[in-house]
Amino acid sequence: MFQTIKSLFFVLLFLSTMVLAQTMESPKILTRQSGNVKKHWVEGSLASTQTIGCIPLAEAKNTFTPPDLYKGVEACVAQDNYNLAVRLFVLAGMYSWFDADRITDESAAQARTILITNTFAAMPEGKKAKFSEALDPLTKNPDPALVEKLCDEVEKVGAPNYYPSYMILHGIKAFTGNPHKEALIKDFGAATAWKSLQSEYLHCPD
Repeated sequence: MFQTIKSLFFVLLFLSTMVLAQTMESPKILTRQSGNVKKHWVEGSLASTQTIGCIPLAEAKNTFTPPDLYKGVEACVAQDNYNLAVRLFVLAGMYSWFDADRITDESAAQARTILITNTFAAMPEGKKAKFSEALDPLTKNPDPALVEKLCDEVEKVGAPNYYPSYMILHGIKAFTGNPHKEALIKDFGAATAWKSLQSEYLHCPD
């Protein structure tokens, strides 16, 4: 019964985001001149829309996008709270992979890498080292107990429940027309994709 309700939730989520995508207008292209270099970007690309600060996963919501979560990572690192920083980092990574899997413009998927690059670009080397050290027990040298605890926390937050505009607006289609038109893969298996990320990205136990 629970599995049926959960599957229905993913179907309703997909339909609601599809409707939203079809009704959104073409984005605004912005330009900035810096010396002899002219930069073009789309308004809303990689944009954070919610300020969440440094929070534990217990307070995270599945309406927080990766740009929001990476800002949370920055806030945690600034406070030297690397324990919370790595947890928000992992959730942001899962959400960005999920978004990359469900969009049709493959060029937009590079937003995943750029968000991470931007997060650490101005971070002092000492803080980067401490963050990496805090991440090791979850990735490089996994502690089964810590991984299982993180898996439980992520499961409680749940799969993304937002329209991935931040990523869609980062793709080539944003410069050539309306990127929101057919932006999401039709019949995308959201429940399966989320389960796969828990297994392959987080290495959660069955």
